[in-house]
Amino acid sequence: MKLRTTELSEQVKLVDYREPADALNELIDQSPRFGEQYFRDTVSVTAEFYRYGTDVHVTGRLTGDLACTCVRCLDEFYRPVTRDFKFLLVKSDKEPELEPDAGLDRYQGEEIDLGALAREQALLALEPKSLCSEDCKGLCSGCGASLNSEPCRC
Repeated sequence: MKLRTTELSEQVKLVDYREPADALNELIDQSPRFGEQYFRDTVSVTAEFYRYGTDVHVTGRLTGDLACTCVRCLDEFYRPVTRDFKFLLVKSDKEPELEPDAGLDRYQGEEIDLGALAREQALLALEPKSLCSEDCKGLCSGCGASLNSEPCRC
């Protein structure tokens, strides 16, 4: 979904957007850093936009559900994902020198790609190592028993 900056003003515009899980899961597959995680369904984004000059201010929330594999016991589990975000989009025809995670991003032309914003925020909501619970006992290194549900057979 594209949002035309010419349709924005100093009045806040509320946008509800849904990003398909397929597009997000493709990105996750390309990054081995996130392990065995995938979005189960469409991710919802609710955001407020307003423009001041050529700068676009964005505040919003992303929500979805993840299926994860625990890095300790290898059990699959599900967890909700919520990420609040707030940043400023500046118009730029060249690559600006921005600090990483400075709360700034850029756009070119007269459109903002909401899909790209949703995908970026969804990836930022992922955890590098997913645990089914903080007290997960994992697998026995000798017999492979899941110590959360059965005793060691060694």
